Amino acid sequence: METSAPQGLKACGAPNVVEDEIDQYLSRQDGKIYRSRDPQLCRHGPLGKCVHCVPLEPFDEDYLNHLEPPVKHMSFHAYIRKLTGGADKGKFVALENISCKIKSGCEGHLPWPNGICTKCQPSAITLNRQKYRHVDNIMFENHTVADRFLDFWRKTGNQHFGYLYGRYTEHKDIPLGIRAEVAAIYEPPQIGTQNSLELLEDPKAEVVDEIAAKLGLRKVGWIFTDLVSEDTRKGTVRYSRNKDTYFLSSEECITAGDFQNKHPNICRLSPDGHFGSKFVTAVATGGPDNQVHFEGYQVSNQCMALVRDECLLPCKDAPELGYAKESSSEQYVPDVFYKVKTRWCQKREVDGEQCGR
Repeated sequence: METSAPQGLKACGAPNVVEDEIDQYLSRQDGKIYRSRDPQLCRHGPLGKCVHCVPLEPFDEDYLNHLEPPVKHMSFHAYIRKLTGGADKGKFVALENISCKIKSGCEGHLPWPNGICTKCQPSAITLNRQKYRHVDNIMFENHTVADRFLDFWRKTGNQHFGYLYGRYTEHKDIPLGIRAEVAAIYEPPQIGTQNSLELLEDPKAEVVDEIAAKLGLRKVGWIFTDLVSEDTRKGTVRYSRNKDTYFLSSEECITAGDFQNKHPNICRLSPDGHFGSKFVTAVATGGPDNQVHFEGYQVSNQCMALVRDECLLPCKDAPELGYAKESSSEQYVPDVFYKVKTRWCQKREVDGEQCGR
């Protein structure tokens, strides 16, 4: 079932931009979760509806939490429906990008570092878990795509990097979801060792993008390996990325944020014409069974803003930690806080600069 696009956000957006085909398609869909009549709970005829069988909204958290596996983040288009689903239809809501820089053109005082005011000073940032995600699933078209990429590590033992080329399609397992389908992996010039990767200048980058476009493909993400052989006879690899260590290091998060900033999500509901990113991060690493697993990630819009405005740095002695820079005479950095739970289960805000001290 098709429906009209959200009206409330149009007035404060950028209606002249051309969104991706998948975004145009999903914005026309109904998105509601239809349920059949429950023979035990429903007390009406086949044409009636009640609270037990009425269609649910795509952002219904109870429904998402009871899926297998549970969905912690609703899709981006479900999030838009939630913003526009109230009585005001999103009239007073805008998809604004976060800025960590001082606003230019303030004439009431001298420029930084000699002056600053509440009009030009960026707001403090409290890190929160993002309620939505721009891409809900990553899928390789066939196993050959991934196997060819892993061949380099199998032959040399060195880590490897590649760009994911494919297309964005509907992910039907999630209401109004988006899937990144990977058709090919391009491996640019690089220097890889057993524990590091260095990207080199690629003179063929534009040509590769042009060829991909003619094939109906585009750059949808990046992939890298983090594999350490554990037993060569059994073909097992070390399981190192988990809840007790980290899933992505701070340096990898910063790199992902940089890539996402370079590939923004075109959005007509944002005054800037773009909001977030659909660029994904894939990691080939060891799983709990000591076999090679592929894991997919994206960093939040908050992380993208901190990376874009050069406010976030990795910790040298703790790869899982990053910290916010301190303000200097060259750059003002807003306060960055994050919340922790005390032993009494109370939430407390902590200054993001403390990790780097």
